[in-house]
Amino acid sequence: MGEALRHLLLSYHTCPTEQPGQHLAGGMNVLLTGYLSHTQVPTEVVTRSFGDYEREQLSPWVTVHRLPCQARLPWTRETAWQCLPHFEQVLQDWLVGRDFEVATAHYWMSAALLQSLKLPGGIMFHTLQAQKGSPRNHLENTRLDWESRLIDQYPTAYLHWHDLNNARGHYPCLRGTVVRAGVSVQSHQQPPPGPPFIYGWAARNDPIKNLGTALDWLAGQPTGTQLRVAGMEGPTSPANVHYLGPLRHKQMGEFYGSIHQLLNLSAYETYGLSILEALACGAAVGVRDDSDWARRLRRLHLPYQPGTVFNEAQKAVARGLAEAHSWRRALPRWDNWLTHLRRA
Repeated sequence: MGEALRHLLLSYHTCPTEQPGQHLAGGMNVLLTGYLSHTQVPTEVVTRSFGDYEREQLSPWVTVHRLPCQARLPWTRETAWQCLPHFEQVLQDWLVGRDFEVATAHYWMSAALLQSLKLPGGIMFHTLQAQKGSPRNHLENTRLDWESRLIDQYPTAYLHWHDLNNARGHYPCLRGTVVRAGVSVQSHQQPPPGPPFIYGWAARNDPIKNLGTALDWLAGQPTGTQLRVAGMEGPTSPANVHYLGPLRHKQMGEFYGSIHQLLNLSAYETYGLSILEALACGAAVGVRDDSDWARRLRRLHLPYQPGTVFNEAQKAVARGLAEAHSWRRALPRWDNWLTHLRRA
């Protein structure tokens, strides 16, 4: 991308290196970590610490700085919003003597820091509050108000074309672009032949993900059918549902290789990185009939209904789709966005 630029990445409400299911971390953390593992753009990542200052060198080009924010556990969005003013003061002190050509913010709270500290840059969104429907609490109302102001001020990036079109339905003047999702999970493991089949679930414990719907569906399946849940803790019953807790990203290949189909029945899914990872490992996916992934899989003549599995030919098609989203192909989109921001 020509002469290297100095890039500041703010990811306040989650730390990119945390594991999905911990402290508000989710698929976006996986994506940010993948980008940071592959980029050669000199990047300083700033996030919050639950204690003192911490520094981690991810690569010769990328350093993570965790700054104190008087955080309390459990770490919730409400707590993050309450701690933001203190974090801003610490960040302002940290910025003294440091110069960046471009700054990017993950999510709206980090973008609020861009505005307050008058940093030039742009915002990366995975889901807008406006896309989720009516706010359900005070913080969601706050988020809706902030994101409308921030989008009016900063260029934005999204993970999927559907989100960009949908977002412009809410914000017609939005200046947006799309960055391609990158996938690095692979698995050569194969689940035992079924039936009975083993299904998987990979999501944080959020009502919008609709785990309850999946559990209701599972109750109607033949005896011996299992569901393995990655990303959250849960009860020990029923016996055929196994809660695996948060898994390290390196463990996810083993997880996808142990299931016949990944279920994703979320009421709203920005991109569905776990779906793409499952396909890369040859696992089938079961999604809502009205989802964008259902439309995509229909175009490829791949089954997408819960309870269906891939044959070997279909696994090859699925892996081909995932290959189109390797980091080798995804990284130029990210670099182009940073170049655009530098010139803006």
